[in-house]
Amino acid sequence: MKYNLCTISFRHELVSFDHLIDFAGKAGFSGIELWGVHARALIDVSAAQTNPWIAKMKAQDLQIPMISDYVNLLDEEMQSGVLEGKVAEWLMLTKKFETKYIRIFAGHRGSGQVNEGEWRLCISRLGRLAELMELCGLVLVIETHPDTLADTLDSTLRLIHEVNHKALQINLDFLHMWEGGTDPVEAYQALKPWVAHFHMKNVSSKERLGQFSPDNVYSPSGSRDGMVPLGEGVVDYTRIISCLDEDEMKCTASIEWFGPQPFQYLSAEMDWIRTVSGRTSFEVSG
Repeated sequence: MKYNLCTISFRHELVSFDHLIDFAGKAGFSGIELWGVHARALIDVSAAQTNPWIAKMKAQDLQIPMISDYVNLLDEEMQSGVLEGKVAEWLMLTKKFETKYIRIFAGHRGSGQVNEGEWRLCISRLGRLAELMELCGLVLVIETHPDTLADTLDSTLRLIHEVNHKALQINLDFLHMWEGGTDPVEAYQALKPWVAHFHMKNVSSKERLGQFSPDNVYSPSGSRDGMVPLGEGVVDYTRIISCLDEDEMKCTASIEWFGPQPFQYLSAEMDWIRTVSGRTSFEVSG
């Protein structure tokens, strides 16, 4: 497995991308998952530095596995050409940062909250995005996440089969699958043919799952109580990582940390994962 840090973990930190590259390499990560907000900012503010940063990452065997972005697929007033415009922007970003994966959410309401018309609208737009992405050599990645059409295993499988396009793949968030009522390893086994990436995070108890709601996570004053290391929460990551290692999965995973002290936390997490895997290092990107 290739493990990555997320720039979103540093959304409230004053830290340069150059510093993150150095940290990722020293801590033993294989890459850096870019938040779309940060990808745009790097190009807008530091365009001249983009190529040197990518070269520096390559020199340290690091890559950008995925850019995580958003598009409102349930917007009934979406203007013609919006999806085409998004794909054109994603193509520019992926070329700059040398990746082919774009992660989005399948709408902004849960599968049990939408009517059939809204479901069909989301499926139609996902299909259109997948078609456009394939033409550009890109892959559209849907994250399993609450308050989206991919909030349970059943709804995620339905979405995959109804879109039915090879350019549509899955970012399996183990905690959110557990939150949706499915054993994480069972979800992995069912979704394995379509998984492009994993998100890994943990929580101290089911009662603390609200800590990951967008209103709380993105607020500088939001509570971080209940956000815990992978080895200390309700989801059994020892079992998950052992399963992934046994399958020799070649896709990538990101440690998604929203709590305080990201440098200290992420370094400790990589040490813990190495212990669980019984390795001194991980496969590097190539």
